[in-house]
Amino acid sequence: MSSLDLDISKRIWSGKIPVQIVLGTHDPADTLFMEVPRCSYLPLLTSTLCTQWDRLETIDPGIIWYDYDGEPLKWHYPLGLLYDLWCTAYQKEKKSIKLPWKLTLHTDTYPDVLLQNPTIDTMKDMYMAMLKEADFLRHGSTKKVMNLSKQDQSQLWLALTTERYDDYWHVNHQILDDRTGPAGTEDTASHGPRHVPLRLYLPNQCPVVQDLVSFVTENGEPNQLDKAIRQLVPSMPLDVRVMAHGVQLPGSVPIRWAADCLSYPDNFLHLVVY
Repeated sequence: MSSLDLDISKRIWSGKIPVQIVLGTHDPADTLFMEVPRCSYLPLLTSTLCTQWDRLETIDPGIIWYDYDGEPLKWHYPLGLLYDLWCTAYQKEKKSIKLPWKLTLHTDTYPDVLLQNPTIDTMKDMYMAMLKEADFLRHGSTKKVMNLSKQDQSQLWLALTTERYDDYWHVNHQILDDRTGPAGTEDTASHGPRHVPLRLYLPNQCPVVQDLVSFVTENGEPNQLDKAIRQLVPSMPLDVRVMAHGVQLPGSVPIRWAADCLSYPDNFLHLVVY
């Protein structure tokens, strides 16, 4: 990374959202204000709240869930992605989210629309599964993740939970390094990365779009964001906007740069289309 790219990467890692957590009661005292990392997840927030809120000490974290504006929040999505999804949805209605972002915490009537058991262990397993999927898309196998030592795998997760940028990249650069294959084997060294770990989130709660998108075009030129999106959704209107980490991205952004600098810690480039 250049010094500018490194600065962008660090700023994204350090991004936070001011939130107001309200327990699902009518007691005004059941409110907590804090800042949450954009790259974190709701189960990690739950872990923090259980140490600060006495009445949550005896609650099973596996039954805790959150909503915003009456809609359950998907706990396996990064918090920054959840916030951007709501921001763009509100912009369509010419509204805006007032900060702090007011989330309601519930301890009963777990919704059927959410994945079950939002515990730290489940979140860690899902995070590692996403890393492997991103590795497979980028390199054609999961060898780079699977060949990490147990210490390195633990360091990745610990760095995410404790917001340690340098510790995270000390390990993650081994996964993203396209110059050599794992343990000296031939992998991406001869042809570069294969496909972009990319997910598109469309308006009106459409299913998430994920398919194979190359880093280069058929002519061997660097692929761009707008071309990659229309490759995934050919019928996409020309006037759509794309957001990542709260920033509207121009269509001319090279997809390789976006994947390297704007991906979340799961190594996926999560793009919100609106």
